[in-house]
Amino acid sequence: MAKTSNVEVEQKFDADASTPLPELDKIDGVARVGEPITHALEAVYFDTQHLALAARGITLRRRSGGPDAGWHLKLPHSPGRRTEIHAPLGQPEIVPAELLDRVLAFTRGHALGPVATLNTERISYSLYQGDGGRIAEFVDDHVEAHVSVGGEREENWREWEVELNGGLTDGSEDTFLAAAAARLASAGANPSERTSKLATALGDSWPRAKGSGREVPRRKGPAVVPVLNYLDAQVAKMLLEDAHVRMNREDAVHQMRSLTRRIRSVLHSYRKLFKASPVQELEAELKSLAKTLGRYRDVEVLHERLRKGLDELPVKLVLGPLQAELDERMKVRADTAMAAIRTRLNNPRYFRLLDDLEAFLDAPAIAPRGTGPARKTTAKLVRKATKRLAKRHETAARAAVGPQRDTAFHDVRKTAKKLRFAAAAVESVHGKRAAKLADAAHDVQTVLGEHQDSAVARAELLKLGSASGVGNGAFTYGVLHAAERAAADKSEQEYLRSGKKARKLRLKK
Repeated sequence: MAKTSNVEVEQKFDADASTPLPELDKIDGVARVGEPITHALEAVYFDTQHLALAARGITLRRRSGGPDAGWHLKLPHSPGRRTEIHAPLGQPEIVPAELLDRVLAFTRGHALGPVATLNTERISYSLYQGDGGRIAEFVDDHVEAHVSVGGEREENWREWEVELNGGLTDGSEDTFLAAAAARLASAGANPSERTSKLATALGDSWPRAKGSGREVPRRKGPAVVPVLNYLDAQVAKMLLEDAHVRMNREDAVHQMRSLTRRIRSVLHSYRKLFKASPVQELEAELKSLAKTLGRYRDVEVLHERLRKGLDELPVKLVLGPLQAELDERMKVRADTAMAAIRTRLNNPRYFRLLDDLEAFLDAPAIAPRGTGPARKTTAKLVRKATKRLAKRHETAARAAVGPQRDTAFHDVRKTAKKLRFAAAAVESVHGKRAAKLADAAHDVQTVLGEHQDSAVARAELLKLGSASGVGNGAFTYGVLHAAERAAADKSEQEYLRSGKKARKLRLKK
């Protein structure tokens, strides 16, 4: 089985073949340098013929030799950090199924095959701090590469690498890496512009990163630029969350659903910047995907809320094995919903959506309004979203108590969420004012999210109570229903007290 390692934190440096090794014990924080250890490594890198993984900063290799022989999948995490997943060595040209599954959102059914073979002569040195703890590893690599895409060719180079081993706290990692970089630079090395050995081997064949090359947002520049930049970032995050969902990572479904909704919402808020047809088609598919993801997430939220309510009741008020019954009921729903997600994420329809999203971002169908000045054009569209929020508020405030009022406040929440995403998408041209508006809308979304969760819980409690008939369970569910009604009233009053800010803030043209 594959397993995820700690997040990899490393820096790479280019060094000439004749450059002498740096004085590693002179790096601030290093008290002792271990004896050199030599390894002969062979790494075969796999990708599609169009280098779909490389275009997203992902590497997949089979390494033999050294202490970490096996398959390694590296996914972007943050600048200078990557999530690494390992699988056993297995067969030379058969990518393990558990790794293939993680990259389906990127390969989308296209075959993976060898694109480069790298043979490395590695000399490694462990770096220790004063208490004897190992904090990092310095490696001196001499690499010979055979490249099989973009025309077969041979390459060779030397590089240094400093990789942390988890012995430092988050606050001191950057300080140590900066000190190491200064020491290596003084020895004649330069920070590498490449993210991996594969990037160095491929050279000019290395694909342009998805989302790169986009124009920098400017107040008087085209209005589509900040929106497209924002969508680039959200799509990249959604693809990574796809891998996390397939890895069963906690909260991954929630995050992927949120990103799917965010992308759809921004497309909708700024639809007038683009020609209608592509945007409408993308919105429809994103809505459908979010619905599939939402079924599982909604069960998660409902289960947690009802279970918490039961657990917090005095024991004498919980009449019967209601916790066990609830857990079993919700497990069946969750399993069914997760099966639907897995079916959806392996469906050609989903892969077409991802292709269409990337194609839209690579060559957007821009309407005349999209070329207008960014600050002025986007301010008008965000103001419309703010006005919609005020209108939804008035409707909710006048609604009669009951299901109609619950629905009206849910509409306020959904409108606040759209306003939040619309404002966040143009922070690059509106600055702090857009950030404040996004935060205020998020506050409304959060408060009324509690209100909506209570409404869903009350509906479920009525079903549970009916299923229990006149037995003991019905009494307990009735107690919980009353508590949820009080919670909804409290969140409603909190919103009415504090929700004005989001309705009053405006972006300046």
